[in-house]
Amino acid sequence: MNKFDYAAKRRQVLRGMAGAALAATTRPLLAARAPGSAASAAPRATSPVSPSTPVSAPPAGGPLQLTQADLQNLLYGLGFAASGGGGGYLIGQALLNAIIEDIDPSQWLLYDPTQAADSDFAVMAGGIGAPSAITPETILNFVGYANLAIQAYSNNEGVTVNALVPVEAGPVNAMLALYLGWKNGYKVFDCDGAGRAVPSLTNLVYAYNSYPIAPVWLGGVIQGDPTPLLVSPPPANAAAAEAAIRDNLDQFGDAAGLVCWGQTGTQLRESTYLLPQTLSNLISFGAQAAATGFSGPALLAFLQSSPLVSATYSGFVTNITTGSEPGYDDGYVLVGTASSTVYQIHYLNENLILTTGKSSGTVLATAPSGIAMLFQPLASGPFQLLNNGDNLTTQSVIGYPIIIAVLQESCELFEPAVAPSFTAVLAAAPFNYAGGFVPGTCSS
Repeated sequence: MNKFDYAAKRRQVLRGMAGAALAATTRPLLAARAPGSAASAAPRATSPVSPSTPVSAPPAGGPLQLTQADLQNLLYGLGFAASGGGGGYLIGQALLNAIIEDIDPSQWLLYDPTQAADSDFAVMAGGIGAPSAITPETILNFVGYANLAIQAYSNNEGVTVNALVPVEAGPVNAMLALYLGWKNGYKVFDCDGAGRAVPSLTNLVYAYNSYPIAPVWLGGVIQGDPTPLLVSPPPANAAAAEAAIRDNLDQFGDAAGLVCWGQTGTQLRESTYLLPQTLSNLISFGAQAAATGFSGPALLAFLQSSPLVSATYSGFVTNITTGSEPGYDDGYVLVGTASSTVYQIHYLNENLILTTGKSSGTVLATAPSGIAMLFQPLASGPFQLLNNGDNLTTQSVIGYPIIIAVLQESCELFEPAVAPSFTAVLAAAPFNYAGGFVPGTCSS
């Protein structure tokens, strides 16, 4: 990215905003397992539970009205979908608590993409950067930063933004879109860009629609000031945007609000690549998981019976080490078992490769399939859907039980044009993995 005068750009944008105040703020996530894909590591039940029905049915032709129970179940579902990233689960809980405290329940509405009006204008809004750079105490600041970026986008482009599409199905990036939208009067559409959390903008299905990613705006604090920043020159595609954004994240403290992929209601309705009903499906999946009380035996039985789970593994966390990839949470979770088998999860924000032994071991799962981690801190109480954004080394999980669930994600992620973007991430440093996807394919 070309360097430019950030202070001048900040002054220019803030003048254009006329002092706009910083706000105080499919298909299912998982598709059915393909015949012949990797077998589960544990026996499967013959009568799987169907996750297709949301907890709260929408009125005919109207938005889906969520309840407090729906919100909590959504967070559970997002914890699975995060595959280790998309923001910390505990931060997602902080956002959920803030929704309950700050926003009237009458505003807790999800709109189906088919309900987008021609006059709507939606942007993809969320956060980008290292998940650990955001905390439960600072998350509402990032809601404000994203809204600052929206206001800059609106003023600079001369459009009225009235709707949001979530970036991805992660505890922070989905819950942030809900809080931001409901707090500030934006419609929030029941869809997302991956059905899971992803490490790169190139992995999002939005990248393959017919509308451009630019303009791209970041929002955050630079040298002590809340600042919207226009990524310039306008990125031609998601790969260029990813590179340019990563070049600038360090000045925001490695995380910022992100707004891009502006689209009309017509474009949203006609998107070639879109994952509708992601959030409502996750409510259902989360409700089924919650019915187990997240107790080990019941939780394992549910996961082993679900057609959306390819495999389960269990053991105890022996170590968590960090890597050195700049701008990401890069590291490894090592898992031991009573049989002396060792598992390793290598993550780059998201959990991307699961192997036996160290990196040279047998590959058990890769992205795009989800690799969800459930921990039992101090070996007591229910299992929790903590992830890398929760600063795992401080969560009393080392030495204690873990359940790993490999979830089959939406088929779009395994097929052209999206699949090569996951291949590229796996082939590059720090993974340097040249093999195929495991499990290999997905059937719709």
